[in-house]
Amino acid sequence: MKKLIYALLALFIQQFPISAQQRDVRTTTTKIADLLALQPSETTARFRDAMAQMERFTAADISALLKQLSPPGEGDNAGIEYAANSYSYHVLLPGKATQRATYIQGAIEALNAISNKDNKGFVIQLLQNAGDDSAVDALSPYLTDEYLSEKAARALSRIGTERAGAALLQVLGGSTGVAAVNITDALGFMAYAPAEQEILIKANTTDTILRRISLYALSQIGGAASQSILADAAKSARYVYDPTEATAAYINYLHKRIANGEAVPAGKAALKLFKETDEDSQVHTHIAALGLLTELNKEKQVNVLLKASRDGNPVYRNAALGLLSPYLNGTVSTKLVKRLSKVDEQIQVDILRYVANHKQTEALPEVQKALSASTPSVRIAAVNALHQLDAEAADEALIVLLSGSDEQTRQAVKQALLTSKNKQLAQLLTNALTNERNADVQILLIDVLGQRGAGESMQTLLDIIGSDASNEVKSAAFSALPQVARPGDLNKLLDLFVNANNEYKGAIQAAAVSAVALSDDREAQTQLVISRLRAADATRRLFFFPILSGIGGKEALQIVNEYTADGNPELRAAATSALANWTGGEALPQLIELSRKKVTDSEQLDAVINGLIRLVSIADIPADQKVLYLRDAFEAAETVDQKKSVLRALEASKTYNALMFAGKLLDDEQLKSTAANTVMNIALDNKNFYGADVTRLLNRVIELLSGSESSYLREAIQKHLNELPKGPGYVSLFNGKDLEGWKGLVADPIKRTAMDAKTLAEAQIKADEIMRGGWSAQNGELQFNGHGDNIAT
Repeated sequence: MKKLIYALLALFIQQFPISAQQRDVRTTTTKIADLLALQPSETTARFRDAMAQMERFTAADISALLKQLSPPGEGDNAGIEYAANSYSYHVLLPGKATQRATYIQGAIEALNAISNKDNKGFVIQLLQNAGDDSAVDALSPYLTDEYLSEKAARALSRIGTERAGAALLQVLGGSTGVAAVNITDALGFMAYAPAEQEILIKANTTDTILRRISLYALSQIGGAASQSILADAAKSARYVYDPTEATAAYINYLHKRIANGEAVPAGKAALKLFKETDEDSQVHTHIAALGLLTELNKEKQVNVLLKASRDGNPVYRNAALGLLSPYLNGTVSTKLVKRLSKVDEQIQVDILRYVANHKQTEALPEVQKALSASTPSVRIAAVNALHQLDAEAADEALIVLLSGSDEQTRQAVKQALLTSKNKQLAQLLTNALTNERNADVQILLIDVLGQRGAGESMQTLLDIIGSDASNEVKSAAFSALPQVARPGDLNKLLDLFVNANNEYKGAIQAAAVSAVALSDDREAQTQLVISRLRAADATRRLFFFPILSGIGGKEALQIVNEYTADGNPELRAAATSALANWTGGEALPQLIELSRKKVTDSEQLDAVINGLIRLVSIADIPADQKVLYLRDAFEAAETVDQKKSVLRALEASKTYNALMFAGKLLDDEQLKSTAANTVMNIALDNKNFYGADVTRLLNRVIELLSGSESSYLREAIQKHLNELPKGPGYVSLFNGKDLEGWKGLVADPIKRTAMDAKTLAEAQIKADEIMRGGWSAQNGELQFNGHGDNIAT
């Protein structure tokens, strides 16, 4: 036994230091300083740390923290407010009852000690968040304080206990002005029934605000004693909006009585309200009354709702339809659409739309009848309804409807067909197109087939193209070809390249490209196009180049490139255009080579320049390489517009060389504006570009800027210049003028190391002479004539 006692004693002694270590022995000042060092808590970890620290605060610590609040404008309260407000919610978590009690006690102590009313208001808000009955006595004195009554009343209403309600009621009788409004509002929020009689007294006032709040509070309480005053107030307002919002309060009151289980008196009042609100100006109240009766009577109200669904007022009618939704079934929907054609046009439209949205298939017979209605709006509504209710079966009926319909109805049918999920629709449309003779309907069907990508319609479209159909119908058929083309159609598409179809060659070419793109064997399809090209005469060969351009690939590129040197100028031009419009970046070398040749045709040159710019932009090559290619394009360019296009393209490269190249053109009268934009956009995007040259160019840009945004841009450039590092920045090895700084290369490093100074100097003189014979500076570029050795710095 002694051993057991000693063991327990030893265990207790071991535990005691641990408990002592867990007690927070910091001073209040230190606790607060440590807490505020974590504010604002920008991470979850810091927030949790802050909350854990506050859990170790005593009530005195909480009070001391809140008493450090400065009057607004005299200090920074952000840290205190953030921590205290966050903790007011933290103590509401499960298992935090002790911390909550401590927090409330500390907040009450601070509330009594703080003198500034704004800071008192903040503490009251904290008690609103975390408070319970223990805070009621501390909050009650502020109910009659004009500045703080709203916060105090709201805090008590959120506490929401019997004690809080009693405290509010105790002060209500003697309150006036703002305090009376705030206390009444709080009691209404709580729906505190014992306050009904006192609020009834407050409601009999000429003060509009107090009367509005009192009527609302009575509606929230829902007591029988309030029926008369609320009903009379709504009637006096003629059941429409007024500043006291009496009608809204009365409707809310009746809902409250229904919720309280008082269906009989609420039903009588709702029926009376319904009967007394039949004017157009009262429609919203009439709807509310209908809603109350439906809430009470449920299925028994259906006949009234059906009658209302045909009312001439669209707002009331659609509200009634909305109330009818929970009670829809086959019988109800059949009644809803019965003799639908006898009612006004807009009513038919609303009901058709309603049964469609609610999937009431029992209404289908009447919907089908409405397809033959005399007015377009009803027919359109019927088309949409049929499509929604019976999508697959509807398609055939809608297609049949097309021939005899007006344009509006046809467009509605078209939209339905475009969104149909019927897997058989393409065949239905194709069959209809085969038999259709109305040109407008043919065009519509072709458009739908095209937009749906109906490959099975290709033969029908080809038949139309080869028929005596009108030009409009044929044009529609050609336009649809790229959308419906499939790999197996390629030969047939290429057969269309005859002079008679020259007007539609673009559509045929696009269709052929689509057919190859969809193929699992692009190489074989490409070879088919190439073989057809070679077999064609010179005139028909022209048709094939855009196809090869759109297909892309090495085989196509090789063939097209061969024709850029063809003796036939038309074929040469067509091949050049094909390279310029090539779909992939693989044509870039050929296009660059072409740009270096003299292209005499201005349109061809324009195509080459634009094609080069486009392919450079999409090419997967270093930015500096892109700049070199664009400089080639600039050299090839002849017109101002072409040169401007190249300058604009340089912006994307964002390199120092691009900056310097554009900078050379800042004094060119025709190009300086475009060059200025390029220089500015490259320089402002990279602070690593600095130094005398960059500064000089940007200052020149400032001089050139004009237009509505010029002042803003000048400021941006000047700011950029001011922020650039000081120093020489980037210095080019080549100064663009001469060979200063460059030398001929003497032997190799091993041999140079073995030379004495005299021998090296003599060898250098000889190497420099050779270097100057092979290298030169021309037009700002370092040029090599192909003779001589390497050059070195």
